[in-house]
Amino acid sequence: MTHPFPLASRPLRLLLLSHSPDDENAGASRIYHMLATGLCERGHEVDLFHLEAMGVPREPHLARLAQRTLMPRYLSRFGGRQIGRGYDAVMASSGMAAPLFARLSRARARPLLVNHLHGLAIHDHVAAMSEAMLGHGRASRAARLVTGSLQAQWDARGVSAADLTIVQNRRDLGDLKERCPGMAVELIAPAVHPQVLAASALAPALDGRAPLLVWFAAWQPRKGCHYLPGAFRIVRAAHPEARLAIGGTGGTPADLIDRFAAEDRTAIEVLPRISVADQAALFGRAAIVVFPSLSEGFGLALAEAMCFGLAAVAGSTGFAADFLCDGRDGRIVPPSSEHIGHAIVDLLDNPAERSRIAAAGQRIASNLTRDHMISAYERAFRRGRLLPVPVHQPGAQPADSLLDSSQLTGV
Repeated sequence: MTHPFPLASRPLRLLLLSHSPDDENAGASRIYHMLATGLCERGHEVDLFHLEAMGVPREPHLARLAQRTLMPRYLSRFGGRQIGRGYDAVMASSGMAAPLFARLSRARARPLLVNHLHGLAIHDHVAAMSEAMLGHGRASRAARLVTGSLQAQWDARGVSAADLTIVQNRRDLGDLKERCPGMAVELIAPAVHPQVLAASALAPALDGRAPLLVWFAAWQPRKGCHYLPGAFRIVRAAHPEARLAIGGTGGTPADLIDRFAAEDRTAIEVLPRISVADQAALFGRAAIVVFPSLSEGFGLALAEAMCFGLAAVAGSTGFAADFLCDGRDGRIVPPSSEHIGHAIVDLLDNPAERSRIAAAGQRIASNLTRDHMISAYERAFRRGRLLPVPVHQPGAQPADSLLDSSQLTGV
């Protein structure tokens, strides 16, 4: 591939392949949307495709099966049909392009191959299995034997097949440096959406907010959902006026309310799917965000809530582990109802301390701007494209395709 002016100054041509459904308000898809928009605004040419373009069956049960077991095949087949358009870099997440990358890595002239990790799946799988072993949730036989371990394999193959892997937290960075010495790995934190940041600038002052707690996360064992009902009972015993709003769970009120003590149920609101504007309004009147995850790739929902001045009670993972310090700009606690509940009570008992912690956390979260994220990706794409190709070190594990290469037509 030849170009009329140096790579360091000319616009880049990029292919972004997201295996997530196309939803700019969802975490995984949102990053791709922000990246594509920001890079285009800087003069680069970006083609972005999501799950819907990959040829996955439309029937819900078949689609779910395909996504959980064959997604690298679908994404790599689709991506292979786009490669002839002269891209400088191709990026896909979570090892989903490993079959495509494995084949392209042997080509003389090819794009930079970028594997993006929302978070190493092995950590999520271990957290989910440990909660199941403790009786804090159920793990299906498929999750135990297939889904979790298969995604961990895809992650590993994606790393070994790529020229560059981008991670979103220090835990994953350390893991890959240890397991894959010599491989190119960069840490780039995701950004809070510009619309969310703009709305947060209009949020009411921190002082005087009602004792409203917010949980905004999927209702899954690895998110620490088992500990919320017990923690809320502790909170309500000390502060009967406290209320809880639950959103983003994927569940219905009937699924969730009965998990809480009978005396707390009238103080809980389970929110349906709400707009970004409604979410901003909720964050603007709440006092504390509860985010006790055991494993996160980053945890954008926590950062978004903190932009609105909510004091955080969070688990030590993702954004909270990398950016927050217990007692300074958040409360970082172990996964237990006692720790979570008493941390919330301490914040409600001390409004001045809660406001101080919330303001410190707000400053940190508000620095996660799209411009910072775009600049980091832009530098990574340019640096990576100037590396000798391939960049794999002697002795590195080869990238194994999950399927025979003859099945990847068009790749």
